[in-house]
Amino acid sequence: MRFRVNTTPWGAARFTYSYLGTVIAGAIAGLITVIANPIVNALPVCRADQEGTCTLTLTGIVGLLVLFAAFFLAAHVLRLGWGWAAWFTALILIMLEIIIEFNTFAPAWSLIILPALACLITFERPDHPPSKSVRTIRLAALVIALVQFVIWFILLLMT
Repeated sequence: MRFRVNTTPWGAARFTYSYLGTVIAGAIAGLITVIANPIVNALPVCRADQEGTCTLTLTGIVGLLVLFAAFFLAAHVLRLGWGWAAWFTALILIMLEIIIEFNTFAPAWSLIILPALACLITFERPDHPPSKSVRTIRLAALVIALVQFVIWFILLLMT
């Protein structure tokens, strides 16, 4: 039994597979996070915390890391490409940054837009692949977005 799609989706199928990959990655991350919660709760670091913020924080970090890994797994299985998973990860990190920085929750519709936005950014027609300069600009923008998030996170931890 094969667990990988035979052909690379394009057009409307790519958007559909993008949302399917999001659901698959969310299910995997949710299951592993539920399994990891008692393990994190039993850590010596979190045993002394009576409020439960240590367990909540560490479980959230584990959940995000597993979600990002699950994006790459779903991208491989559905042939969406590593670029889709990387851009989707970067977009979620930017969304998380906005939520923390402005101390508010992002609207639910923004989470619905992210898979489509990642799909649009990485869209390639099979009969007309993008030029090398377009790929370079796309990769540079991804690296800038991820480096910006890392710098912001380090500054957040320092304050």
